[in-house]
Amino acid sequence: MQGRGLSLPLRTPRLMLRQMNAADAPALRRIVTLPGVGRMLFAFPPDWTVAAAQDLIGAWQYRPGAARFRLAIDAGDGVLIGSVGLWAEGAAASEPQVFYFVDPAHAGKGLATEAMEAFVAALFDGYEIEALGADVFSDNPRSARVLARLGFGATGLGHGTSAARLEPAQIVLYRLSRANWKARTQ
Repeated sequence: MQGRGLSLPLRTPRLMLRQMNAADAPALRRIVTLPGVGRMLFAFPPDWTVAAAQDLIGAWQYRPGAARFRLAIDAGDGVLIGSVGLWAEGAAASEPQVFYFVDPAHAGKGLATEAMEAFVAALFDGYEIEALGADVFSDNPRSARVLARLGFGATGLGHGTSAARLEPAQIVLYRLSRANWKARTQ
């Protein structure tokens, strides 16, 4: 991806978005294997291990120009309470996809919106991208509300699979253009 990239950590009034590290593996594994979380994500089976979390952390580190990466959402105490990330490979290369989750113990406080607002702002500021995409399982209205608050608009429906679901399920596709982001934030 073209641009100067991100300047980490990203800070908000209540959060820090930072590189994940090996110490985050147990918390990452714990959160994504919670049944209510894992089924809303695409890649994490219920039996996902700490070793697999360590491998993912190593493979998805942020580097300027990286086509895929994950950052830790940290409430300032060094403990991972969620994650944001970007995937810009293959079909998503022209319209990078963003994703996120927050530990249910921290849900309902606006933290996912706060983290994603900082992340989206940094992406549009640091990269020459014209739009971001996202998708959400249709039975995940909380995540859909986060995207709506940020200005993402629904563009269609599809089907997605989750390693924590038995069968494919309907997803809602979302898009946020740079122009709409600028109009919203200026």
